[in-house]
Amino acid sequence: MNIREALETAIKAEANARQRYLDMAAAAEDPESRLLFEQLAREEESHEKRLAERLKAFKLMDSI
Repeated sequence: MNIREALETAIKAEANARQRYLDMAAAAEDPESRLLFEQLAREEESHEKRLAERLKAFKLMDSI
């Protein structure tokens, strides 16, 4: 696995984790749990965006 593949895999994993947390938030039986899962989903989204930025930068450097 090269860097590009690793970043793409990591991005997919973050997206899957975010969706899992959103599903858990929707199924939460109490407000505190729902808020926790929503916060975790936002954190995963942040990770996903950060990795996407790194992938974009890598692609730019790789094309030089």
